[in-house]
Amino acid sequence: MSTTSDVLTHHIESMGADDGEAILSDYAADATLPTPNGVFNGTDEIKAFFDGFMTQLPPDFISDMVLDVNEVDGEYAYITWYSGDVAPLGTDTFHIVDGKIVMQSFAVYMPS
Repeated sequence: MSTTSDVLTHHIESMGADDGEAILSDYAADATLPTPNGVFNGTDEIKAFFDGFMTQLPPDFISDMVLDVNEVDGEYAYITWYSGDVAPLGTDTFHIVDGKIVMQSFAVYMPS
């Protein structure tokens, strides 16, 4: 069984590699992703969220991202991140059970 830290590390590495299949493999089939733009339930909806979000980003967004794992405690993890002036603050909270993300909250401040 993967630990919370193992799953989080894999998820972060998969995001950095822009590997959609690997990103989705971290989620439970019935996972929930609440965002400022609505709640996405299940891996099909979460895939649609990532597909839409990633296509809106500037080319260097991911490579410019600086990420801090602020806390990992049991089944929970909290990270903060930023990507230059495009996204000066982003946060994610993860609930990971039996090696799968069952809930991830996501918020980012992207001034226009």
